[in-house]
Amino acid sequence: MRGSGKEHRLLHNEETKGWKYRGQKPNHEKREFMRFSHELIVPEEGFPFKLFLFEGWNGNYFREKHWHRSIEIFAVCQGELGFFVDDRMWQLKADEFIIVNSNEVHSIDAPRPNETIVLQIPLNMFEGYFTEEQFIWFTHEPGKKDERFMELIKELFRVYTEKQIGYNLKVKSIFYNIMYFLVKEYRLMEIDQDSVRKNRNLNRLSSITSYMKDNYAGELTLEAVARVFGYSPTYLSRMFQKYAGITFKSYLQSIRLGYALKDLESGKYSITETALRNGFSGSKGLARAFRKKYGMLPSEYREKTGNGH
Repeated sequence: MRGSGKEHRLLHNEETKGWKYRGQKPNHEKREFMRFSHELIVPEEGFPFKLFLFEGWNGNYFREKHWHRSIEIFAVCQGELGFFVDDRMWQLKADEFIIVNSNEVHSIDAPRPNETIVLQIPLNMFEGYFTEEQFIWFTHEPGKKDERFMELIKELFRVYTEKQIGYNLKVKSIFYNIMYFLVKEYRLMEIDQDSVRKNRNLNRLSSITSYMKDNYAGELTLEAVARVFGYSPTYLSRMFQKYAGITFKSYLQSIRLGYALKDLESGKYSITETALRNGFSGSKGLARAFRKKYGMLPSEYREKTGNGH
C-alpha cells in the first residue's frame, strides 16, 4: 500500500505554493547535486516505458522540484523516501508506492539508502482514456489492489533485468497488466477544473523551459522570453511562481548551474571559461551562485571531484 494517514491526503485543487517540510528541513547543500526542471522522458528501446532503479539509492540525496509529461511510479522495495507533491509530504516505506501524474511538480528526499524501482510511462500510452485536453489523473490514495500492483512492479523489474529467453514478451505482458490496473483501479473519473487548468499551463511552461535550456548560455531575460512566447513579463513571471512554485530567475540560474557543474566535472575548462560558457557574467558571479546553492565554491567542488588544476 501507499504512504497512508490523513495528513498525507492530496488536495487536487491546490496550487503549487513551494515546499514545506515536517520537522527539520533537509540540508540540501550537502546532498548530491541535481538540477530541477521540466524533464523529458525517453522510453527504453523496444519497450513503451523507461524502467530503472532510483538514482538516490545510496541516500544523502535530494532531487529538487521538477515535472514531466510522463506518468511516473516510485515503488520502494527497501528503505524509505520522502515525497513532496503539490505541497504535501508522502512518506513511503518498503512495499509502498506513489503514482506521480503528468505535470505534477514534485521533489524527492532520500536521506538514507533505499532500493526503489522507477517506472516512467509516456502520456500518449493512455491516449484512449483521456478525459479532456490530453488529461488523465491517478489517485495518490491507498487502494484495494495496492499489494498486487506492487508485486507486478517488482516482477516487471526482475524479468527485465534477468533478460532470459523470451523476456521481451513477458515484460510487455506484465507492463500491460500494470497499465490495466492503472486505468481500472487508480484513474480518477471526476477531475476538478483547477487541476485541468494547472496541467494546461504547465504544458505551456514546458515549451518555455525547453526554449530556456536551448538558449541559457546567452543573455536571457524575462522580458525577452515573454516576447518570444507572446506573454507580458508580469504574466510569465506569475506563471512560474503559480504553477511551478519557483521564479523565472531561479529557474534560469538552476539551468546554468547544472551545465556549469558538468563543465567543472569534465575538467576541460577554467572556472572563468565555465562561467562565460554558461551565461554568467564572470567567475565571481558563478562563485556566488554556486556557493549559495551547493555550499561550496566552484574551485572546491572541482578539487572534490578530482579535476582541480
